[in-house]
Order: sequence, then C-alpha cells, then structure tokens
Amino acid sequence: MAAASAYVLHVPEARREIILDRAEENRYFPGATAAEPVDRFSHGRNAALVVLASFRDGAITHIANGRKGASAGTGLVRLNMTDFQRFDRPLPIEDLVGLVPPRFRSPLRRVLNSGGLIPPKTFRAVVDALTQLDASLASRLARFSERRAEAIRRFTHKERTNLAIQKESLGLALDIAGMPREEILSWSPTPDKPASFLEGLPAARVREDVMIIKDFTSVPGFEAVGEATSVAAMTFENPQDRRLKLTVLMANRLPLEEQTGADLIYYNEFYRAFVLVQYKAMAKIGDEAEFRWRDGDQFAKEIERMDALLTELAQCAPDHAPEGFRLCTNPFFLKFCSRVVFNPDDKGLFSGIYLPLDLWKCLHANGRLKGPQGGNVVSFGNVGRKLSNTEFIELVANSWVGTTIPQSTELAKVIRAVLESGRTVTFAVKHLPAPDDAEERNPTAPLDVSSLRFDDDPRPDDWLDLEDVVES
Repeated sequence: MAAASAYVLHVPEARREIILDRAEENRYFPGATAAEPVDRFSHGRNAALVVLASFRDGAITHIANGRKGASAGTGLVRLNMTDFQRFDRPLPIEDLVGLVPPRFRSPLRRVLNSGGLIPPKTFRAVVDALTQLDASLASRLARFSERRAEAIRRFTHKERTNLAIQKESLGLALDIAGMPREEILSWSPTPDKPASFLEGLPAARVREDVMIIKDFTSVPGFEAVGEATSVAAMTFENPQDRRLKLTVLMANRLPLEEQTGADLIYYNEFYRAFVLVQYKAMAKIGDEAEFRWRDGDQFAKEIERMDALLTELAQCAPDHAPEGFRLCTNPFFLKFCSRVVFNPDDKGLFSGIYLPLDLWKCLHANGRLKGPQGGNVVSFGNVGRKLSNTEFIELVANSWVGTTIPQSTELAKVIRAVLESGRTVTFAVKHLPAPDDAEERNPTAPLDVSSLRFDDDPRPDDWLDLEDVVES
C-alpha cells in the first residue's frame, strides 16, 4: 500500500538562491513549481510526499509539498516542490534525531546526513519531533502524525470500506472534471465520527452551510439531496483556470457504520447529462479477484431498482438538440474494484472493471457470468471487454454517455432511490464559466445553456506515461 513519507533534500550551494527565488515566487503564484534532480527513489506518484530541505549545512531549514516527477537523466528523477515554508529557525539535524524513539535514530541520522527517502514509520516519528521543535508546523503536519494513524485504526472494517469507496468516488469525479486530486491528501479524521469522507477535508462545509449554495437550486435533483440526514459539500477549482469549478456533495441517511456502499452521480452542467457509478468490492479468491452474488440478494435488488428507473427515463420525450446527443443514454455503470483499502495518503483510483449496465445484463443473459459450480461471478477473466479508468473518464468527461437533457430532469428520483438503499450519494456537478463576450453565446441552445462555454475540453490532467507503466 502506498504510504506518505518525506524526502530529505540537501540543496547544492550553487542552486540555493535559484530554488529560494522560485519558492518565493510560489508564495504569490501557487502553481509555480521548483524542481531539483535527485537520485531515483521508490515512491508512488499518488502517495503524499513531504520535502525536508536543507539550505544550510547541518540543519533542515524548509518544508515543502513534494511530488516525484519524470526522469531527469540516467539514474535521476525530478523532485517537484510547491508550498515552501521556512522554519522559524534552522533545525539542527542532531536535535531532530534526539527527539525520535531510539530505534529510529541510527537510520534517521543516516538519511538526514546523506539525503533521500525517510521510511514511512520513521516519518511519523519525525513528524512528532518536528512539531515539538517548531510549533508552527503542527497544523501542516497533523495529517501525518501517529495520532492520526491511530484514529484511522479505530475505524471498523466496514467504516474503512465505506470511507474508501467514498474517497474513490470523489477522486473519479475530480478526474472526470479534469481537476487534480491533491486535495484528497489533506483528509484527517474529525473529532466525532464522520458520516462521509468529505467531512474530513479542511474546506468542506456541513449541512447548514450547504443550503447557502444558491446556484444549486437550479440543478436537477438538488431537492432530493437536501432531504438526506447528513450532507457535506465542497467546491474544487481548476488551478489552471479558476473559473472552472466542481461542487461535490456527499449525502446519506445512515451513520457511517450502517451504510451499504456509495454511488457517484456526476452531472455535467453544460451538456445537462448525468451518469451514475455504483461500486462493488471484489474478493481475492486464489490468484483472482472476484465478485459473487445470488439471485434475489441485495445486489440483484439494486439492479432491479436501476431497471425501474430506466423505465421511467425511457418515457421522457426524445432529445433532438445537438447538446443532447449521446452514444448511450443508459446512465448506469458498475465498477467492480479488485482491492478496496482505505488509504487517505494515496490519491490514486482503485484498479477494477467498469461495465455499462447494458453490457453486464448482456453478459449475465448469455451465461458468461456463471462460475464452474453454476454460481454468479464477475472476474477480470470472464467479462471480456471492459472500460479502464482512462476510457471511462473520456466518455463521461465529454458527455458521450449519460442521460439526455429531458431525462436529466428525473435526477431527483435517482438520488432518492440511492438514499433509500442505504448507500451514500456522491453528487458531483461540474460548473462552467459564463462567456466573456456575446460572440461566445449560443442563444438557441435548449434549457438555457447559452451562458456556458462551448470550448471546454475536460480531460484528466494526469495522463499515464511510460515511466508510470515501468514502475508499476
């Protein structure tokens, strides 16, 4: 499992002024990144990384957010850094070593003197030591502390599974909207047990504040979200274009320990299209991950509920507007996740299988999902064609699949059905900016989409490259 860690960077004297100038620029331009080539190290790109930087011999002077980048030459890799913070005073290496438990001192001294990656368990001890030496670091490092790790361990298996799937639904919504997933890494347990993953993010708002989101009153289905017992909301911005926003609400009617899973409902405000993704955890059977169900069980009832909703959507008037064109108007998708583990220090998505509901029904009707003993089973081996994360995101981001504009007016029924099943609704709405001038308007677009831009290309910002494939 990917774990948060820290990289100790000894900045060469000839590079110190250059990096510090870039760090100062980063204070006023958050997107600015300082980078330094370092020896290749093993750390997942989706896992949280802190940089402890030394601009003075024998001491740590700065802290920054880090990210392992692309190759910087043979045996080298880029260490990307943002959000630099200078310590109140330089922290001598020996002072830091002296504050960690004895079993960590020797390996920590070695890394601090030579540079490189601090092991995850040692890192948690370093976090406690750093906050003792510099109180200003407490809030920034709280999510890496041993106290936080212990709070996570107190969640039951079912609670961790529910939080994991909710986190996954949020990450997928951000990817579809073309926004980075870094804010997921800021999650920490709340003093009281949360009802949803969103409540653990610093910028999230609870139910009382959700009601002030005036723009949401015109979004189909919003009234159904407001009927939930627990609601949390958060708005994310695209750092490359802050006019582009994604508002996410997590709503449910049951406490965390009683929830039966989570569904993502993603709504594209421009195309007036929504899709729904229901998550299912696979179990490891031998060398293969499988999902099994019985006729008439909870999963079968959820499929029946989707079919009933599809019957209602089919009664909507045809949509002949170009903005309403879809390759497929069935908005329901199933994601079977091969491994569901709650790790708030990893912003990546679960590997798994996306199946359009129509394809799942076709496979089931043709007997493809029957195991050797006649049971029902979904596995990587028996589904044949399937959608990957990247393929699914492309289809949904550009609304090639999903409801037509008239069908989207029935969104409240879908949300109510999910809430009644005991699952958490992750309702993500992508907003687009108003046009800058009259030439960008389209006064003939249906349902008053004329105030929205047509030049949007909402693609994921973090494409898989060759090095990612090699390292995985």
